[in-house]
Amino acid sequence: MFSKKNPQKLSSNDLRSSRYGVPLVTVQDPQNAVAEQFRVLRANIDFAAASLKNFQTVLFTSAEMSDGKSTAAQNLAVTWAQTGKRILLLDADFRRPTLHKTFDMSNEHGLTTVLAMHEQPASVIHSTEIPNLFVMTSGPMPPNPSELLASDKMLRVVSWMKQQFDMIVIDSTPLLLVPDAQALIPRADGIVLVAMLGKTKRRSMATAAHILKLAKANVLGVVSRDQRRADKGYGYGYGYGYTSTNVMKTGDIPKDRSSKSVPAKSKLPAKSTSDTGKAEQKTPSNGQKKADHSTAIVDKKSVVVAAKKVPASTPKSSWSSFSYTSAGSEKTENTSKAKEPEPSEFREIPLVDIHAHLLPRADDGSDSMTTSLQLAKEAVKEGVHTIVASPNQMDGRYINDPDKVLSDVENLNNTLKRVGIDLKILPGQEIRLSDQFLTAFDQGRLLTLANSKKYMLIELPNDSIPTLIHQVISKLREHKITMIIAHPERNLTLLNNPKELNKLARRGVLFQVTSSSINGFFGQQVADFALAMLRRGFVTTVASETHGVTSDRNYHLADAYAIADKLIGEGKTNIIKQNAVRIVKGEPVDGTTIQEF
Repeated sequence: MFSKKNPQKLSSNDLRSSRYGVPLVTVQDPQNAVAEQFRVLRANIDFAAASLKNFQTVLFTSAEMSDGKSTAAQNLAVTWAQTGKRILLLDADFRRPTLHKTFDMSNEHGLTTVLAMHEQPASVIHSTEIPNLFVMTSGPMPPNPSELLASDKMLRVVSWMKQQFDMIVIDSTPLLLVPDAQALIPRADGIVLVAMLGKTKRRSMATAAHILKLAKANVLGVVSRDQRRADKGYGYGYGYGYTSTNVMKTGDIPKDRSSKSVPAKSKLPAKSTSDTGKAEQKTPSNGQKKADHSTAIVDKKSVVVAAKKVPASTPKSSWSSFSYTSAGSEKTENTSKAKEPEPSEFREIPLVDIHAHLLPRADDGSDSMTTSLQLAKEAVKEGVHTIVASPNQMDGRYINDPDKVLSDVENLNNTLKRVGIDLKILPGQEIRLSDQFLTAFDQGRLLTLANSKKYMLIELPNDSIPTLIHQVISKLREHKITMIIAHPERNLTLLNNPKELNKLARRGVLFQVTSSSINGFFGQQVADFALAMLRRGFVTTVASETHGVTSDRNYHLADAYAIADKLIGEGKTNIIKQNAVRIVKGEPVDGTTIQEF
C-alpha cells in the first residue's frame, strides 16, 4: 500500500522523500491539475518513443539531486498502469531509495539481494493497491552498487522483467553524482532527464547531455519543473547523499566468483564496505524548496541505444530460468561448482494444483459428482486448497469450450460449499496441440489457467513435438500468455532426446511435471526423466493430473514434494510450490538455475 501521509499538512522538512517517499498525486488526487499534467507527460513520452523499435524500459534520471526524478518516475508509472498496462516500477537508486517509503513496505529484500545474493526476482516483486502496478524495491545498500548494475546478471534480470511486464519504469540516481545511472543506460530503451528550472545549473545539464550522448542513449526528452509556479499543496523535498540506513552486510553476500564484481573495502560504518572511490559521506540538505509539478517534454533526440558487446566464447549449458545465459554471461551460474543459498527459515506454502480432471463427466477423469467430491476430500487431506479444473480440449474426443467449463466449475464450487468441503475450484483447460489450435484461439475457445489471461496449459501428442509449437509460442507471446507444457516427462520425443527441452526452455516455455511420474507410477524411465528435470531446474511446478479414485493419477502431491525436498532441497521445492500459487494469480513465476541436457 502507498504512504497515507498527506503532503498538504506536513512541513517541507517532513516531506523529504527519504523519510516519507514521494507524494503520489496521481493516486491521492487524480483530478488535480498536476495529476493531469502527469497524464499529458505520459502521452508525450509515448509519442516520443513511437519511432523506437522496442520501448519497454524507461530510465528516469537527473543531472543533480533534488530535481524530482523519483516523483516523476513513480507518478508516471501510476499513469501507465491506469491505461491497463502491466507495469513494474523498479528502484535502482541504491544510495537513496524512496520506493519502499512511498508504498510503505519493507526494503530488506529487493534488487540488490537478487543481484548479490541470488534471490529469485519474482520473490521480491510486490503488488500494490493500484491495479496493474507492481514494484521492486532497491534492497539493502550493497558495497558495489555500480558494478552490480553493470553486471551481466542485471542484464538477464531486465530481460526476464521484459517477458513478465509490458513496461519497466526505472528510478535511478542523478547522473553527475555517481556512475550507477550510467551503468543502466544500455539496459534502457529510453531515457527521460528531469530538471528543475531556476535550480539545476546549465553546466550540469550540459554535462549530463554530454554523458548521454557518449553513451548513445535514446533521450526521449527533458521534464522541466518550475519553482516559480510552485503548487503549495504539492511541495516536497529530496535529500540525496552517499549514506544509507539500510546497508547490506558483506557477510550476507556470497563470495562472487565473477571477475566483474569484486567487493572492496569501504569507509562506511555499520560493518559495511564500499568501493565508491573513498567518497566522503554527505549530509542531505535540510532546506529543500517547494516545487511545482508543471511538466513538459522537449527536444526528443533520436539516438540508437548502444548494443552490449558479448565476448566470444563457448556457450555454457547452464542458464537461469528468468533468462537465458548466453556466451559470456555471468559465470557464477555454473551449478556444477556452486550451490545456491537457501532461506534459513521456511513458511508453510499452501498447495495449489494447476492440473486436475476433477469436473464430473467432462472427460476421461471423474465419472460422477460423487467421484469429484471424493477426489476433493483427498485433495484437502493433502493440504491442497485450490485446484484448477483442466478438462481436455481439442483432443479429438471431448469438447470443453469456455462457457461449459465455467458453468461446470460454478456447479462444482456450489456443491463443495453445500457439503462443507473447504476447496476452491478455478477454471482451465488442458489443450491438445494440433493444427486447429490457432483457429480455436482466435475463436475464443481456449481458456488460460484460472482464466488469468497469463498462462495456458498445453498437452503435446504422446510421441512427437509438432513443428507448429514455435508458431503457437509466438502467437501466445503476442497476447502476453506463457505456454506451460503438461507432463513433458511422458512425451516419447523428449524422453529419447532430452535436448529438445533446451530449445523449448530458451523460448520461455514452462513445464509442469505430474506427481505420479515422480512417484514412479508410470515406470522407471519416466520417473528417472522427471527426477532429472527436477535436478536440472526445468520443473516450474508439480500437479496431480488426477483422473479418478482408482487411477494412478490421483493425489500424490505430498509424496512427490517429499521426494523433491530430498532431491533438490526445501528451498527449491518451495519455489516450485509457490509457482503454482503465482500461476493462478497471473503473477510472474520463478525458478532455479537450469542446467541444460
